[in-house]
Amino acid sequence: MAGNQNSGRPALPAVVHLLNGNPSKRDRNQLMREHNEPLHPVEAPPMPDWLDEDARQEWARVVPDLVKLRLISKMDMQAMAQYCEAVSDYRRWTLKIQELNESLTNSTRGDVQTYKTGAQDLSIWRKLRNDAERRANDAGAKFGFSPMARRSLKPAAPQGELFPNDEQAIANKYF
Repeated sequence: MAGNQNSGRPALPAVVHLLNGNPSKRDRNQLMREHNEPLHPVEAPPMPDWLDEDARQEWARVVPDLVKLRLISKMDMQAMAQYCEAVSDYRRWTLKIQELNESLTNSTRGDVQTYKTGAQDLSIWRKLRNDAERRANDAGAKFGFSPMARRSLKPAAPQGELFPNDEQAIANKYF
């Protein structure tokens, strides 16, 4: 059976090759370049005009920090919009459940649905909230919004000094 570029295990990041002593025998200079060079220019994507107010607030809260951390580019608009929408939905359904819990008796709460037969299940509000939480976690992982997700992120490397260390003193004599 023939494979394609999607076959097999995903390629390991360059830093893993370097930490493991380069068992693949790839060129060390190429691995260092791959590790240090940003894949895309760091720039805040434009905010989509179709986001609701809560999603816009989340966008304004996280995008400036992602730019400072060099973890976002202009091409990440859709992924960031999905994250912000999921956070907005999560907030909306959480508030709906709280509202129902305050207005209903203890036997019927906003996160439990009781059928005519007496059987109970998660309410549609709780299911919607759980789905929004899952979507927010999945989309947020792309930007390192959890400790486990941050382990695999590689921020774009900032530009270093033109003349590092000892060469800097020599350069200062002439420039």
